[in-house]
Amino acid sequence: MASVVPVKEKMLMDVKLGELPSWILMLDFTPKGIAGAFQREHERL
Repeated sequence: MASVVPVKEKMLMDVKLGELPSWILMLDFTPKGIAGAFQREHERL
């Protein structure tokens, strides 16, 4: 059984075309949010 993941927690490649506008609006474009995104990506590697 597939688990339901909120759109906010999905990665870009997992977002369906119809969910894209709401996914973009949920992103945090503040300097702190952008720095956090870079930090999370760096930790993934």
